[in-house]
Amino acid sequence: MRTKQAGFTLIELLVVIFLLGAFLSVAMPSVLRTDDMKLRSASRGIVTTIRYLYSKAVFEKRIYRLSFNIDTGEYWPEVIEGNQFRVESISGDGPKELPRGVFFSDIQTERTQRKISSGKDAFILFLPTGTVDSAVIHLRAGKDNFFTLSTNPYTGATKVFDEYIEFSDRLGDLAERQAGNL
Repeated sequence: MRTKQAGFTLIELLVVIFLLGAFLSVAMPSVLRTDDMKLRSASRGIVTTIRYLYSKAVFEKRIYRLSFNIDTGEYWPEVIEGNQFRVESISGDGPKELPRGVFFSDIQTERTQRKISSGKDAFILFLPTGTVDSAVIHLRAGKDNFFTLSTNPYTGATKVFDEYIEFSDRLGDLAERQAGNL
């Protein structure tokens, strides 16, 4: 007489473990890339705003600045009226926020000559002459995932690097390129 035993055979367990491993090997890279995708999205938003303000300053012959609140992860455009800056609404929705999990690590411009890593003191100035502050914005997601945004003072173009690059390194590269073009 046969007795009925409940349980799984070793082969059934190995098949289940193999399938779980295959699933995780496919799913985990996409889960790990979410920080990278959020950093890319934040970078696109800031680069678009920089391009917009650069063009607006040149065409309207006005002084603009892009201000940052590093602590809250917000940034917003401002225009000078009289002797004071006032918030300039781009799309009517107020300050833009970085995606959840993305933070400003620090911001440095030629004007500040130091890294600003907290508060509301960081800004990039856009002049009607077609120049913009040379700036480096470091975005962070997680502990070791950084993006660096670097503005060109003469064209307003912004380069995005998927690593942390120091401001002094960026200025050295710019000086070398300018010397080579003379």
